[in-house]
Amino acid sequence: MQNEIATVEKFLSEKVPNVIQTLKEDQKPLWGLMTPQHMVEHLIVIYKLSIGRIKLPVASKEEDLPRLKAYLMKDSPMRRSVQAPNGNNNLQPLRSANLQEAKEKFLNETAHFVSFMKEQPDFIANHPFGGPMTSEEWAQFHRKHIKHHFIQFGLIPDYEQ
Repeated sequence: MQNEIATVEKFLSEKVPNVIQTLKEDQKPLWGLMTPQHMVEHLIVIYKLSIGRIKLPVASKEEDLPRLKAYLMKDSPMRRSVQAPNGNNNLQPLRSANLQEAKEKFLNETAHFVSFMKEQPDFIANHPFGGPMTSEEWAQFHRKHIKHHFIQFGLIPDYEQ
């Protein structure tokens, strides 16, 4: 597990900052409705969820949690166009002035999450589909989730290890 966490930390600390800088305002998604800025701001919200700054109820049935959590932990492609747990699939209002500001906030949240994960690896926060997850489990999910959106915008090949 420790080796896996080191791999995830390297992805978040090294790969993510390099890749996000290649995202352009006019890039079109390969699927879905998000703009580049919506995608970046979405990733920020998920970081906040993983450290308890935002709380959402678990939308999955208790008996489905082990299967769903196993899926979230596996470094494999995510399904495309997943419905929001609250059923609201409209684009959220943008919070940043522009894409560059959103990317800066995203990189700050990435660094904050990596520090948080190291300091509190056993911290528990609910994932809306996977239920209670530790910081280290969230880190594995973040890698899967960020890759999903990087693929969505053509920033990395369709499933890169």
